[in-house]
Amino acid sequence: MKVATLSEMLEEVVRLGETTGTGDQAHELRGELEGRLATVRAAVAGATVPRVIALERLLDPARVAGLWVPEMIAIAGGEDVAGDPGLSPAEVSWGELAGLRPEIVIIMVEGYLEDVQAQAMEVWEHIASLGAARVYAVAAQSGFSDPGPRLVDGVELIAHILHPDLMDPPGNTPFTLLRSPAPRTAQA
Repeated sequence: MKVATLSEMLEEVVRLGETTGTGDQAHELRGELEGRLATVRAAVAGATVPRVIALERLLDPARVAGLWVPEMIAIAGGEDVAGDPGLSPAEVSWGELAGLRPEIVIIMVEGYLEDVQAQAMEVWEHIASLGAARVYAVAAQSGFSDPGPRLVDGVELIAHILHPDLMDPPGNTPFTLLRSPAPRTAQA
């Protein structure tokens, strides 16, 4: 089964467990994951809903996150204004993204967090043109890029990014707030 949404990932956990003879543990794991998602939903209920763009590629054209990421953002109390739930990530121009007026941008590129930061700094002018008040970098493989239980860690991190006063960050998912790079000075 091809997994395209967070809901399908939860179903796949049970299916795999039943196939491998560990159905009881799989049902228990699904219950635990659903409980964590319910905790996030309860924590952000009634909070303001920021406009979010999640990017999984920064080159021109950029690529917005799709598949389960828009669902993750919604559970975490945000509105994904660029990605389509359940659909493959789409390539878009920076101009198209700027017109979406995001409040928060989340860069979720593959690699270590330091690599994600470096890639973001290479195209900072484009990122800044989006006009978001906050830009974060996360390591995609730590809770965003592969269908599995770690997606729930990703939901918890997104909830913290969107609503830091309502959700603590999960301790196992690295992230950082990005700042504009220092201007380069001419060398004599």
